[in-house]
Amino acid sequence: MARVWRTALRPRWLALLAVVLVAATGMARLGEWQLQRARDNGGAAQRAQAARPAVPLTSLLAAQHTFPADAAGRPVQVGGHWDPTGQLLVAGRLQGGVTGWWVLTPLLLDDGAAVPVVRGWTADPASVAAPAPAGPVQVSGLLLPGEPAVDRAPGQGSGLPAGQVDRVDPADLVQRWPYPIYTGFVVSAAAVPATLSTVTVGGSDGGLALQNLSYALQWWLFAGLGLLFWWRLVRDDHRGLLHPAVPVAAGVGDDKG
Repeated sequence: MARVWRTALRPRWLALLAVVLVAATGMARLGEWQLQRARDNGGAAQRAQAARPAVPLTSLLAAQHTFPADAAGRPVQVGGHWDPTGQLLVAGRLQGGVTGWWVLTPLLLDDGAAVPVVRGWTADPASVAAPAPAGPVQVSGLLLPGEPAVDRAPGQGSGLPAGQVDRVDPADLVQRWPYPIYTGFVVSAAAVPATLSTVTVGGSDGGLALQNLSYALQWWLFAGLGLLFWWRLVRDDHRGLLHPAVPVAAGVGDDKG
């Protein structure tokens, strides 16, 4: 390896390295620019989705059906009544720089199915003493797809206290709640009750535009490939592969006389 590095320190390879580094730096910056574009465009798409008129939840999704991709972030309205016996706290939710809990409660519809609803956020789980309001309610909010389950070893638990979860995971909720559930959940536009804080959805760290994200990854890949190409040239020079020895022609120097 030391001999390879001595080859790399030859003037021509150092000069080529300088060119490659300049090009790689430019590509890395282009990748950063595309990443910022992905954030900006993704945030704009989220804002446009959230600005659409609210529609009945049941017009977009049915219980136990696959969540449609174009329904994510749509404003919806849904009516039913709360089942406080199924209430859960979703741990590890950051808001305003503070880590707290979402208050997740099933909203039972007339057909017996349940929609998971995030009623609000709290910094103190002990403060969630006020039960959800009784009687029929109408909830307005943003519809989001269920969150993926945490990858754990078989039999491994979350380590959270009883009544707390770390994801709004439909596969987990269907084992906890005795009724058909929706594969998405609604984040209420207003905290219920007002003693909770309204949950902030999205923001500057929202979704990414996949096309711009792919461009960013491509630029970073090109930068890495440029450096790899330079190293392979140096290695091949060290091995003598760039200037192979010219074989002596057969018969040269033979005495034919």
